[in-house]
Amino acid sequence: MDWQPDEQGLQQVLQLLKDSQSPNTATQRIVQDKLKQLNQFPDFNNYLIFVLTRLKSEDEPTRSLSGLILKNNVKAHYQSFPPPVADFIKQECLNNIGDASSLIRATIG
Repeated sequence: MDWQPDEQGLQQVLQLLKDSQSPNTATQRIVQDKLKQLNQFPDFNNYLIFVLTRLKSEDEPTRSLSGLILKNNVKAHYQSFPPPVADFIKQECLNNIGDASSLIRATIG
């Protein structure tokens, strides 16, 4: 599966990831609410793995955070993922386990 993100959706996910790194409690609450909403869409996990493995232009903390959110989603909801989403996540992890960044390698692992 060669999934490609919608550019607007990708920008929204990136902004959410950056906002989630804010020390502001109100911002954190908004981010948590938005994450709960986005978790209703299995495609959201494709965006997370895409940011983690393919957006090398993003800073490592943002890429890693994407992977940590994805890990929590996998732990909580993997059984309900459509097979193409699960397959895409597995394939991307396998293809990128050798990332140049030790932080990204650890996150993928």
